Amino acid sequence: MNTSGENAAELEALRAELAARDAELQQLRTEFEEVQTRFDLILAATNDGVWNWHPNTGEVQFSSRWKGMLGFEADELPDTTDSFFGRVHPEDLPRVELAIDAHLSRREPYEVEFRMRSKGGVWRTIVARGQGEWDEDGQAIRMAGTHTDVTERRLQERERERAAALIAEQRDTINALGVPILQVWRGILCLPVIGAVHDERANSMISTLLERVTQSETQFVILDLTAAEFHPQTAQHLSRMNRALLLVGTRIIFCGISPKMALTLTDLGVDLGDAPTFRDLDNSLRACLLYMREMDE
Repeated sequence: MNTSGENAAELEALRAELAARDAELQQLRTEFEEVQTRFDLILAATNDGVWNWHPNTGEVQFSSRWKGMLGFEADELPDTTDSFFGRVHPEDLPRVELAIDAHLSRREPYEVEFRMRSKGGVWRTIVARGQGEWDEDGQAIRMAGTHTDVTERRLQERERERAAALIAEQRDTINALGVPILQVWRGILCLPVIGAVHDERANSMISTLLERVTQSETQFVILDLTAAEFHPQTAQHLSRMNRALLLVGTRIIFCGISPKMALTLTDLGVDLGDAPTFRDLDNSLRACLLYMREMDE
């Protein structure tokens, strides 16, 4: 038989073991709370909504942020599967269901983009990511993940795409115009420069101008820069054009030089020779006529 002393020793050992387990449990609880806090901070920083779904029971939970990105307060939208599937855009729903099935049945990565109807009826663009959990028999028992609202990002991307397409269309239109040389007076040609002047276009402009002025005995060429996109490269091309025309006996007159163009020309030290410059086409034409009258006298 155990003596009272042995019973007391066993009781004390049991108490010590319980105290140790209690301390261990408290440590685990503290570590869990720290992990949960870090997880909550990460979610707050990413601004993602969290969802948790049990396919075998249909039970589902949505975080307040998940509901908030659709415009709902936490108590306004029930935690049901219909709150999700019923708000996915009808055109996107089959793709979402296929992605979920592929993940749960074949364990393919789950990441899918779709539209969801908000409280106000606006379609929000959502990127969903998730990870499943399976039992020993390979049956899906849980799937959890996040929703990220990328509506504004996609709108900005589409806006940039539209802007890029418009710029490309304008560039193609400008290039299609070629070199639109206008005969504004006998012996006076005008070349409106529209858009950017890259190397290929500059060479085309110079060669076309030289051919035209020699054929028509042109005395003056008015280069209208009002609609030009001005870059340092453009300044060098203007200087080349001026020198080339002078070599065949034609004077060039610049008009429409903006303050930015003037500053660029000055900073680069571009030499336009003694080519006159005027504010607009009207004054340029008047100057040409005056020069021609003086030459005839």
